[in-house]
Amino acid sequence: MTRKRLPRPEPAHDDLFTHAELYPVRAPQDSLRPVDLSLRVKTAMGRALAECPDSAAVVAARMSELTGRTITTDALYAYTAPSKPDHDISIVRFIAFVRATGATWLWDLLVHDDGLVVMEGREAHLAQLGLMRQQQRQLGEAIRSIERDLQQRPVKVATCRRSAPFVRGER
Repeated sequence: MTRKRLPRPEPAHDDLFTHAELYPVRAPQDSLRPVDLSLRVKTAMGRALAECPDSAAVVAARMSELTGRTITTDALYAYTAPSKPDHDISIVRFIAFVRATGATWLWDLLVHDDGLVVMEGREAHLAQLGLMRQQQRQLGEAIRSIERDLQQRPVKVATCRRSAPFVRGER
């Protein structure tokens, strides 16, 4: 039985960065835009807490264990309450919250306005591979261009007249 060869993907399909739905390409937001990050973080944390299979008490206990400081369920609810704008979470407690809930998508929320995308594990390797293939194609195109140029205009080697051999110590 002979194997049927699959058609080779077109170069555009081989480039992971062309798939915006897999790897969104972002630009930094206008710096004049008012920052409503606190409200977005609180809302997203509330969603993460609601989606977490563990109770708020278990999440608070895990956060306490991770930070070495007591974090109560009431404090956790205050961090996720849009109605409490003065009760923002510290970065150390935010890290503990992400780890306790497993809501790693929260990192993407934090860096979105700066035009960044968070990737983890295999996603990062796939993106790196896509970039390397892109660079490889560009390098191949540059090599072919130089080869074409050399074929069209070969290098002329200058001929040298040989003079008498130089013997050390003579002038």
